[in-house]
Amino acid sequence: MCAIAALAALCTFTSCEKEEEVALNIAGTWETSAALFPRTYKGETLKTTKTILCLYPERKGLTVGEGVAVEYYDNAELPVAYFHLKWETWTRKSGEVGIQVKYSENGDTFSTIEYELKGNSFSGHLFNSETTFSFTRGAEPDVKDVMYWGYNELLPTWHRVTYEGKINIKREYQGQSYEPSQIVITFDVDPVYNTAMIGMDKAFIKEVYEGETPWGTLLADSIRSWNRWSEDKILRIYRADSKDPYETDYYFFDVEFTDNEMKGNLFIKENVFEPFTLRRTSNPDWSTIKEWGFTKWF
Repeated sequence: MCAIAALAALCTFTSCEKEEEVALNIAGTWETSAALFPRTYKGETLKTTKTILCLYPERKGLTVGEGVAVEYYDNAELPVAYFHLKWETWTRKSGEVGIQVKYSENGDTFSTIEYELKGNSFSGHLFNSETTFSFTRGAEPDVKDVMYWGYNELLPTWHRVTYEGKINIKREYQGQSYEPSQIVITFDVDPVYNTAMIGMDKAFIKEVYEGETPWGTLLADSIRSWNRWSEDKILRIYRADSKDPYETDYYFFDVEFTDNEMKGNLFIKENVFEPFTLRRTSNPDWSTIKEWGFTKWF
């Protein structure tokens, strides 16, 4: 359990204390009403209403551990964000024992060597800063069902978005060539506000066909994962039933998003690309799909 009772005695650590003793006392759940790091969403600064740090020791006697952070915001569209943590204690040459907590997803780091652990309170100054902090012991957050971890300057909007339109691709089956009239992609968070690799379980893709095909009017599959790199304008989509989990099923280059469109170039083969433009549309009812997967056909 994350919540570990503090030592009964008053413990003030400023110098010459063992790292193990500091680690034992810092382990647990801490909360504050202040923001540890500035956050922006859609160009505006978020107001943080509460920050929780939950520090798990690896085992008794060690000076390193992992944990989670939960940040709550005064924002109806984005009320909360979750992060993984790594933390450690260390000793300076002067004998002072420091504490460092690092956010795994984005590298944000909370460090201090001037602090006080007193019963259920943890306060002090950030390292090389005049900024003060003050935590109290809190309740461990429930994160077992959290799907989205991490933060960047453009946070996800936490809802599905769908794009549809024509992409000139061909499917070969038993010597015959078939071309979809429409492709529909539903992302379970808005890719405009996501640039990191993210695993999904509520994202889908389908190819719609006109006329007779061995598989009927459509091929559909859930998306196991997708990732986007905004600097390189690359978007990769991996279907759930792919034979090779590392093989990209849809590899888009020069991807750009506007208010209502997603456009770019689909990689076909070396030096061959197909330009496309998909328009933003309402989310379809994916529960009506009766047959999933492409693999048995291709």
